[in-house]
Formats: sequence, C-alpha cells, structure tokens
Amino acid sequence: MSLISRISSYLDTLKYSVNPDKLNDSDYFLVTYLKLKKDYEELISIRRKIEFLGYQNPYFVIKGIKDAQDPYFRKRAMEKKICFDNIQHAIAAHRVAIGQLIDAMGFEKDGVIYAGHEAIKFTEEGGEGKFIFSPDGVYRLGIMKYLSFSGEYMKTLFSLDKTERENYRKIMDMLGDKSKSKPSSKKRIPQEYGMMGGPKDYSPFKKENFPYKRDFYDEAIDLGRPPIYDKHIRKVLSIAYAPFGIDAICEDIALFYLKKTYMERKIYGGPFPTIDPEPNEALLGRFYKTVLLKEEMMNTLKDMNLKEKNSLVAAISYYLISEDYDKALLFFSLDNNEFESALIRAENYGVIPKERKYLLERVVKSGEKKDITKKFLQELKGAQD
Repeated sequence: MSLISRISSYLDTLKYSVNPDKLNDSDYFLVTYLKLKKDYEELISIRRKIEFLGYQNPYFVIKGIKDAQDPYFRKRAMEKKICFDNIQHAIAAHRVAIGQLIDAMGFEKDGVIYAGHEAIKFTEEGGEGKFIFSPDGVYRLGIMKYLSFSGEYMKTLFSLDKTERENYRKIMDMLGDKSKSKPSSKKRIPQEYGMMGGPKDYSPFKKENFPYKRDFYDEAIDLGRPPIYDKHIRKVLSIAYAPFGIDAICEDIALFYLKKTYMERKIYGGPFPTIDPEPNEALLGRFYKTVLLKEEMMNTLKDMNLKEKNSLVAAISYYLISEDYDKALLFFSLDNNEFESALIRAENYGVIPKERKYLLERVVKSGEKKDITKKFLQELKGAQD
C-alpha cells in the first residue's frame, strides 16, 4: 500500500462528528477533547513527513523530468497535492475544535474557577471539581458538527443550502484579503535588490557605481495580512459559521478581542487560530470603537499601576459604546452588583470618557454611588499611609 493510500485510510478514520448537545456532559467533553488532541498530533506528524517528501509542491519536483507531461507523473503529482491539502484542512478543523473546547472548559472547586488552559492543567494534576462552561470563554460549540475532521471540507460545503453558501462567501471575504489591515501597493525597485540579490555592500546609488546599469522592475509590496493569516483556517471557519450567519462570527470575534488581552491574542488564538492580535476595523466593524476604548482603558490602568479584571473593563467599554446595559451583563456573564461596582471604580480611577459619564447616572443611584466612593477614597488613603 502506497503512502497516499495509507494516509487516505487514516483520514477515513477521522470521519466522525461531535454532538454539541452532549458536550454538557463532562465525560463526553473530556473524551472528545483528548481524542481531538491525539488526532491533531498525529496529523502534524504526517504533515512533517509529506512536506519532507515534497507533497506541498509536487509539480515543482517533476519540472526537471524529461517526461514531465506524461499523464502518470501528472496524476501522481495531483494525488500528492490533494493528499497534502486534505491534511492541511484536517489540521485546521482540529485546531478550531480544540480552541473552542479549551475556551469553553472550566472547573469550579472551593469557590475558585479554573478556566481554559488553567482547567487543563487542573485536570492533568488530578484535580477534581464541578465541570462548568468558562464565563470568560469565547465559544460557539454548535459549529463543531460542521467541522470536517477528515479534511473533506468540500462535502460539508456542498451540503449547505443556498443562504448558507452565501454566508460562506461573505465570511470568506471578511476573514480574507478584503479585510487586510493595509492594501498592497506597487513599488519601483532596483534590479540589484530583487529576488536574485547581489553584493551585500553594493548600492547602485553610490557615486562610484554610477556607470553600472540600473534596471528597475515593479513588485507588489504586501503591506498587510488578512485578519486570519492561515487560509485553511479561514475556509474551515467560514464553512462552520455559515449556518449561523455572518453576525454570529462578527459577534464572537468581537468578544474574543474584548475578553482576551493583547498578549493572550498574540500567543493563543483560541477559537480563531492565527488571528491578528491587533484590532482590525474592517473585521470588527461596529465593535471596533468598543475594542479601542477597552485597550485604551487597560493601558491607562496599567500606567496607574492599577489592576482590574480584563473582562470587567471589556464589559464597561461595551456598555459605554453600545449603551446596552443588559447585553453587557449577558455577554460578560456578570451580575448587576458586580457590574455597578466596576463602573464606580472606573469612574473613580478617571478612565471613563467625559462624554460617556452620563451613562453611569442611568444605572448607579447617587446615594449608593456616594457611599461607595467615600469608602473607596478611605481605602485609597489608607493604602497611601
């Protein structure tokens, strides 16, 4: 049996689906996570092997062969390319699924909540607690049944109805080149600095080098990258979110930028692997101002050496921009008293924009605000003493 056949047989074993309704059960949740992780590691191992064997660009390998146009060589090259693409899409589906499960995972023990990677560490160390869904996580477990773990994403795409396929195209545009942070542009570049290079210390602009001919060529300079760098991740996410609509993925991405710090976004893509950690206006749309306000408030608090929970600052910024108090409580899993206290602290810190302070009067009673403010100032004075 050839390597391609063995890989195809292995991918056939991954034609399973995850039932989102059963993920409420901790045993099913953990078994699913461990299986996906094991299969993901095996897929990475396979990809390394076939990359070494030239499967990534098999047509380049046969260019130098005398009988390169022979149907046999062309067919083998095509089979290798399809095999490699299937592995890539299988890996992408597993990455998205694992990211969703990690962000959703949580355990509660003695009043302490372990969420995300902390929850994984908690279980690996033998910890036992009540299984819960993380209040600070960003996840939509319903997309799990639309992920093609075997890499055959086209079958899932063809199973979508007309409206869902239209959603797929819109999401692909949003996650792809049409939402680049900066457009591409052409630039005139001296031939000596092109792909072929030249002497490191050579410059055609030096006076002593003027006799040399300077040929110029146009090169497209890519000044920005798509919000989701990996094209396979973009395709997998677009298919998985298509049944839920473009608003669903816009909302989830906005919550991801709001609930995660810059470093968390940079190191760990979570449910959106390879996402750009920098806020992107074309991607975030109406949520862009909310994310910018949250980042500004976090930086101000950092400069003041004050610590505040990231999700609380995100909830405050969301409320100040959207003016929707109830949704702020819902999206960030907060109770009314906790959120009111956070709003008062934010005003006392001086991080609430002046033009938005009127929103505080809507939710905080003046008498209650006065008492809490007095207590805050007393605590601050005591800390300074």
